[in-house]
Amino acid sequence: MIFLSCQSPNDMKKQKDISKVEEVSLKNNFQIYIPKKNSFVDSLVNSISELRDLKISIEDLTKLNPNGIESFLDETLIKCDNLLNLKNKYLISRPEIRGRLKVLKINILKCKFNNNQNDIKNLNESLKKLFISYNILLERLEGLK
Repeated sequence: MIFLSCQSPNDMKKQKDISKVEEVSLKNNFQIYIPKKNSFVDSLVNSISELRDLKISIEDLTKLNPNGIESFLDETLIKCDNLLNLKNKYLISRPEIRGRLKVLKINILKCKFNNNQNDIKNLNESLKKLFISYNILLERLEGLK
């Protein structure tokens, strides 16, 4: 048996230079607004179950596991939609609060998009904006008292 090869031995020894992709992990140093006990916002959060659910969902996002963030984002989006669909709560139906809730929803959707694209860098930025919009929402509620 005779084996023939079209490649020279030198070509077979050459290896392609494979550049390593820098791995970016999710940042866990996000700060969210925590209302003081028995404050106006705290009593408001406790009196509106949908707002309490959203607060818990956002707090869960700050403790996220990068591999399971999709389910947290889905849950947070549902909680935000539930709050936006409230009609009988006079504070939640105010235009400035509904506007902040819509901004929060947009930021949740951006997080979902970046997560689906596996774009960790932009996901970090989107999460930062999400938490900022949540903080602004609670600060707006604090200003209503």
